[in-house]
Formats: sequence, structure tokens, C-alpha cells
Amino acid sequence: MPDDQKQQLADLGVVGRLDAGLERQLARDPDPLSLAARSLVTASFPDTVAPDVLAAVGLDPDAVLSGPAVPGDGGASKARRRDASWRAEIMQAWDRQCAFCGYDGQIMNASVGLGAAHVRRFALDGPDSLDNGLALCALHHKLFDLGVLGLTLDLGIQVSTTFTARTPAGRAVYDLHGRRLRPRPGTTTPAELHLVWHRTEVFKGEPLTAEHG
Repeated sequence: MPDDQKQQLADLGVVGRLDAGLERQLARDPDPLSLAARSLVTASFPDTVAPDVLAAVGLDPDAVLSGPAVPGDGGASKARRRDASWRAEIMQAWDRQCAFCGYDGQIMNASVGLGAAHVRRFALDGPDSLDNGLALCALHHKLFDLGVLGLTLDLGIQVSTTFTARTPAGRAVYDLHGRRLRPRPGTTTPAELHLVWHRTEVFKGEPLTAEHG
């Protein structure tokens, strides 16, 4: 694997490799590799991160994620059934706007660039419950899933020191640090156990210091 791809994996917190003999076999017949890769990433990563993991190891995310079902899998990687109403309920609870920045763009009365995000990942036993979700714009959803953004127990936004930016648009992420979520009265906010999980398992490094907020 090229050094730049190894570094991408390290940045994503992904480590390890297959047995050398198995790697040679998969190189000769790539179909099982695609099937295994899809099963692994969908079982371990949220939809916002899975394509990045695949690209970092030299696989085509579109080809892998849109391929045929894993033979004999029986849906094992997706054994838990998602609650079809959860996303709509989260969006309504947060007034169809990003909980972090307030973005609320719509096209013909339909939200665009905005979705429901799990605090504790669904693939890792996170429930489809109102206390495990936030409405987030596409950018902040991705940064939250990558561990660049996090939340304190009193719902203060934290930005990781691992994040860097030079342009005003990029540095606007720094401005989120220290800002508190302001849900409408009665909104169910993320539960402490899910916030602790995200801080322990997802958030990278340390938060910015107070003077950066």
C-alpha cells in the first residue's frame, strides 16, 4: 500500500492489515474484496465516513457500496432494523435546522444539505431515539462523525485541535467552539451516556482552549 494511503488511514484512525497470502488471493479475484469491504465499512462506520475509508485503502467507494449483496450474508451486517420515522422526528425536533450553525436551506419546502445524525453510531449499537440524534448540516455532520466536532455534557460545542484551516470559510469552524446548542423548549437533547461515548470513541485529541472560542 502506498505511503500516502497509509497516512490517510492513520488519520482516520484505521489500522491493521490482512494476512499476506489472503491479500494476494484478493488481488487475483477482487470481487470477494469488494464484498468484504462493504460488509466491514457498513457495519463499523456511518454513511458519512464509509466512502472516505474505502478511498483511503485504494477502493472505489461507488463501486463497492453499490455492488451486489454479500452472498450468504442474509443482511447480517444490517441485522438491526432502522426506525423509518427517526430521521423525520429528529429533523422536526430541531426545527429543520443545523443544531450547530443554524443552517436551514430548503428547495421547494424540502430541506437540502441537512440531515439527522446519530451521536452514538447506529452501527455500534446507537439507538434510533430522540436522545441520540441531532439535525446537522452536511458539513458539520461529517465533522461530527470524524471527531472534529463534539459536545460537552452541558451541550457546548467543542472543536478538536486536530482540525486546521487557513481560509475564512474553513476557519469559521473555529467559531463554533464554546457555542452552546439552543434547542427549542421541550426538545429532547442528547443523553449523557451517548455524549460520553462520542467523546471517548469518536472525538479526536483535545478541544481547543478557551481563548480560541
